[in-house]
Formats: sequence, C-alpha cells, structure tokens
Amino acid sequence: MSKVDGRKISHDVRESIRLEAIHLWLEGATVNQLSEKYSTHRSCVYDWIDRYERGGLEALKTRPINGRPSKLSLQQREELTLIISSKLPTDFGFYKAMWTRDIVASVIKSEFGVSMHPAAVGKMLKRLGLSPQSPVRKAWQQDQKKSMTGAGFKQ
Repeated sequence: MSKVDGRKISHDVRESIRLEAIHLWLEGATVNQLSEKYSTHRSCVYDWIDRYERGGLEALKTRPINGRPSKLSLQQREELTLIISSKLPTDFGFYKAMWTRDIVASVIKSEFGVSMHPAAVGKMLKRLGLSPQSPVRKAWQQDQKKSMTGAGFKQ
C-alpha cells in the first residue's frame, strides 16, 4: 500500500480526514480499515483516536504552526523587494552588478540594521518570489563592428 505524505496535504484537508476517520471509527470501522482508506500508517490512526479520547473533536482540529517570527517586517520586505528590483549592488558600493545572498544580507544590515545569514536571505528571497538569475556571459571588450563581420555574420 502506498502511503500519502501528510505534509503535502493542506491543513484543512488533513483536519477533515481526521474528523471523518473518527466518525467512521465510532461507527465501528477498524484501525486497519481506516489506515487503508486514508493511505496512512496505523500509528497515525491510533494517534487520532488517542487525541479524540483525550479532548474530543476539538483535539482533532489543526493546531497553528508556530515558527520563528521574521526578522524583517512586511513593510521592510516590500522595501527590500523594491530595492532589489529597481537598483543594482553598485548603487550600494559593491563592485558586482549581480545580486548575491551575501550582498543582499549586507544591504539588509545597512538599510534596516538587521543581521541575517546568507542562507536565511536565500530562503526569504524565495518566499518573496525572487529567483536567482544567471549573468549573461558576454566579453566586455567585444567590439560590436568586429563581431558583426566576424564568423557567421555577413555584411
């Protein structure tokens, strides 16, 4: 039997599965039947039953997910997105014209006074919908006239 990874199912769906499973269990369904029906391990079904017996249907509801609060406020994240999309690192004194996690971390420190590890910066940028970009590789010494008359191009 193929098991479903519950982490990939939304919280609302998981909650409704737990509630439905307990209703079926109260009507006489066995743990093995429920495990097969919902493609989950029997230990999960036993956990649901235990939670129900301790706290009723309320105990089966989805609990809030606590995590570390963001170091930047919503306004600061919006401001950072604007900075990255409208300016270059050279505007902040860096010699590179491409944004890197290290450079973004330095800009966050200078603009907002918040220290962030480059790995955390990368995760935050991904959540903001900003993806890493590859530089366009082009010789900066290239002469446009020579390249147009060179191999592959005819005048």
